[in-house]
Amino acid sequence: MGDTTHMILRKGPNQRNNAETHGAERGLDRFEGFSDAVFAIALTLLIVEIKVPGSPEGPHGYSDLASAMAEQWREYFALVLCYVVIGAYWLQHHYSGRIYAKTDHWFGALNLLFLLAIVVIPYPIRVWCFHLGTGFEPVASVTLVAGLALTACTWMAKWFYGKPGRRVMDERLAPDFLRQMTRRYGSATLIQIAAVPVAVVVPRVGVAIALLCVAFFLLPQPKPRYKPGEQPNAAGKLEQ
Repeated sequence: MGDTTHMILRKGPNQRNNAETHGAERGLDRFEGFSDAVFAIALTLLIVEIKVPGSPEGPHGYSDLASAMAEQWREYFALVLCYVVIGAYWLQHHYSGRIYAKTDHWFGALNLLFLLAIVVIPYPIRVWCFHLGTGFEPVASVTLVAGLALTACTWMAKWFYGKPGRRVMDERLAPDFLRQMTRRYGSATLIQIAAVPVAVVVPRVGVAIALLCVAFFLLPQPKPRYKPGEQPNAAGKLEQ
């Protein structure tokens, strides 16, 4: 018994006993690595959109550099807002690494759809930031809220695909925990969808509702709960 335990503890993350991890190592290393890379690139490219005054693509004809930089406040606002939205989804993506145990073809395809939404979301955010306070703000607001709602829907598509019969989720997770997270994610998605018609009538209220839903997921989420007697062992915790 002691020799068996010693062998398990010495195994690397890609060699763990499948009976203990329920396939937690199968395909997730590359799956998570690719997803993290997309998030990193999406976040890094945000600063590239800001053109420095005096540069070939930046503003020219200014007499005061400080004023020229101050006039780019919409650029800075868009940068911060994009970073917060993408960052909130990255936090949930990182958190879900403790929920999903493996991947398959269709789960990977849904993840690609979700990542597409992540790389596209800066566009509606920038549209809204650059038309805030103008006559085009109503259209820009609906564009932003719709973009946020679609992103939430792609996240839920992954969740609902993985949940039936624990298709790609850790089989050790307690059913009440998964129901709790389904309510959290589902409610946030429904609220963001409902925010679209609100944005049509009262643009800034619709935007505020949608952004508050995203901001909620910047907060720590519940610690995963497991079925009695199936909590991860010490080695599993170290390798999460």
